Amino acid sequence: MLNPILRARPLLASAIVLLLPFSSLHAADLQSGKAVFTSTCAVCHGPAGSPDPDNPVVQGLGVVPADLSDPLFNSREPTGDWEMVVKYGGHAMGLAVQMPPHSESLSDEQVADVTAYVKSLVDTSAYPPGEMNLFLPTRTKKAFPEDEVVYKGRYSDEPGENPLKSVLEIEKRIGKRGQGILELVHVNDALRSELTEVEVGYKHALSWSAEHILSGAVIYAIPVDSGDSDGELQTYLAYGTELSPAWVLQSSLRLKFPMDKASDGAAELAGSLHYVHSPWPRRVFPGLEVVGETPFRSRNGDLEWTALPQVRIGLTRGGHVALNLALELPLSDQSWDNRVWVTLLWDFADGGFFKGW
Repeated sequence: MLNPILRARPLLASAIVLLLPFSSLHAADLQSGKAVFTSTCAVCHGPAGSPDPDNPVVQGLGVVPADLSDPLFNSREPTGDWEMVVKYGGHAMGLAVQMPPHSESLSDEQVADVTAYVKSLVDTSAYPPGEMNLFLPTRTKKAFPEDEVVYKGRYSDEPGENPLKSVLEIEKRIGKRGQGILELVHVNDALRSELTEVEVGYKHALSWSAEHILSGAVIYAIPVDSGDSDGELQTYLAYGTELSPAWVLQSSLRLKFPMDKASDGAAELAGSLHYVHSPWPRRVFPGLEVVGETPFRSRNGDLEWTALPQVRIGLTRGGHVALNLALELPLSDQSWDNRVWVTLLWDFADGGFFKGW
């Protein structure tokens, strides 16, 4: 009789294959992809991926198709998303209804081939790949430079205060690998309700591949009431990677230096894990973060740890508007009992806020 473990191996292998996306199992054939593109896509998108607005076919669409030859656009769009658009049409992902579905006319192999060919139309090696535009965690810093508007609200359960902190983040892509950062911080507690801080900074992608990304950032936090302090300089490194098709890991190391006395600063180490169980963006994706912070001049008991179980909820069909809900739980001796976080993200590079609901 066969060992039960040996008998289970074929079943285990089959289960793994079912969980993997098709594109990861299929070696793309660019010549096949070119043939599909020429016969199916070029009439609207143009032979080289750049649509001609004077083309009668394009004019009849009522909308100019995406310029696939633009390296920024080409690089920031994940291959998996494009495969979904080719198979199920633009409407399925919150895009133009003029983009028809091809699931009946093209095989999975042809979809993977033509998507790979479209990705090869322009050199995007100087741009971080869209596959690394991972979910935005609650506290862990994100590595990918993106065009985003983010609102973060934090309610702290503290004896006698219960403050509400609101942060509006405006992040704009700069060049091939950079991002400008502007943050407005508002605090509402028992003593005040006011804008307390303005943060300006810059993030730069340092290293990337199809499986990882590493970025560095510098931020200057400017107090609105300059009498309180001279502000704070913050620097951080952020890293993201796909552990598998279903698991995404991100981490960041942030250092905070008060301008009036840098030695009174602190270091923060954060990490997050998300379970990406579906290629459809409008789903609920669970995650978990762990954050530790310690002052530079630490003593016993100064280290603070927290855990943040959370869920990301894709609100639009393409996922460019999403909601993240988290509960922060202290793992050490803190002044608060728990915190509730609400994060609303709008990736405006993918369209207007009300597009694709």
